[in-house]
Amino acid sequence: MVFSVPETDSAMRPTLHPKTALIALLSFAGAGMPAQQADAPQPFKAPRWVASWAAAPCAPAEEEPRHDQFLLRNETVRNIVHLTAGGLAIRVRLSNTFGTEPLLIDSVRVAPALANGAIDPSSSVALTVAGKSPIVVPPGKSVTTDAGSLPTAAGSDVAVSFYVGGKFTAPAIHYMALQTSYTANGDQTQAATMSAADKTTLRLVLTGVDVATRTSPYSIVAIGSSTTDGAHSTPNTNRRWPDDLFRRLRAAAGEAAPAVVNVGIAGNRVLHPGHGDWGPVWGDSAIARFNRDVLAQAGVKYVIAFEGGNDLRPSNLPPGETVTAQQMIAAFQLMAKATHDRGAKFLAGTITPAEQSDTNHPDSALWEKSRQAFNAWVLSTHDIDGAVDLAASIADPSHPSRILAKYDSGDHLHPNDAGYQAMAGSIDLSLFAIAKP
Repeated sequence: MVFSVPETDSAMRPTLHPKTALIALLSFAGAGMPAQQADAPQPFKAPRWVASWAAAPCAPAEEEPRHDQFLLRNETVRNIVHLTAGGLAIRVRLSNTFGTEPLLIDSVRVAPALANGAIDPSSSVALTVAGKSPIVVPPGKSVTTDAGSLPTAAGSDVAVSFYVGGKFTAPAIHYMALQTSYTANGDQTQAATMSAADKTTLRLVLTGVDVATRTSPYSIVAIGSSTTDGAHSTPNTNRRWPDDLFRRLRAAAGEAAPAVVNVGIAGNRVLHPGHGDWGPVWGDSAIARFNRDVLAQAGVKYVIAFEGGNDLRPSNLPPGETVTAQQMIAAFQLMAKATHDRGAKFLAGTITPAEQSDTNHPDSALWEKSRQAFNAWVLSTHDIDGAVDLAASIADPSHPSRILAKYDSGDHLHPNDAGYQAMAGSIDLSLFAIAKP
């Protein structure tokens, strides 16, 4: 097994905005620079780039019921995103990850988000790439915009609006946004309220937002499947476990808290891509997308990998794709090594219980045995930099192969909001280098 090459190459790195002295200070902090060792954060005066929000891209799937929503023609898309670090300037990542032709984006603007997708046009900032607009994103690539001068706060929402005058199928989609965004005809990137807008729960083309910050020292990147993606949490409330982890870090460290970005994909697997008619919805395997979605994030110093249940449950797998606990361990060792080579630290989460979650098949003794074997490795190995016992945080103490009823969303697989909060609450914050407020 090998890791894929990150999408962003040297030719696509952002250039600096020429108009303000503030943004000139960002020259040392390009996206391609390696992370420093994850030791205690040091005071710094110049701003640095930190990933503040992210969404992992998947390919378009014609079988997906919302297929018509990612067919765009002469449309503005306004994505609403929740920042976990604030800063003095902002840049965004636009992706043509699964496209086969260049993607032409006529205009991009970013502004603080108001209620129901509205913005104040006077606060809206136009973004360019290499000082130019329209923006062309080559097939199979992403581009990061130049910096735009827009002060933002951790925990705030921003609206990223882009307009495409041509006709195309969105080549990078995140299917479980759990956040309402908006689409409308024509170039409405600067409209206070988009006219005749339709709502969407898809992330289209936008896959990242970075901020230039003097306060947030680094980013923590969470990779996983549906339980990281926030399945069954309350939409539009940011109640996934990485969101709750950010709130805990913010309470502990104030403005010096690290950012937390979520690159989970519902249905994702570690060793194989999505399968079946809806395969593209579940994304590339974690191994294949690790560099692109995790290690390429600006300022990454910690990775939390919580994944594997979709690989190990035999009833969910096509013939020839059964995975053993040892194969899963080998994959996590590879991800840990790649993280260490990047100068960051790798934490692994134990796989949470799922008894009675498959109504079409009886529970498998092999699944539970494999889950327990993998979890035992996570809790005892020295190959990683720390264990996060997420399984214990929501398991029924009297029946550890099941989720505790008060944390069960009802499908016996995914937690409810209280369960996600319990997962985040179980993470030992001493695993991270954070400064006290």
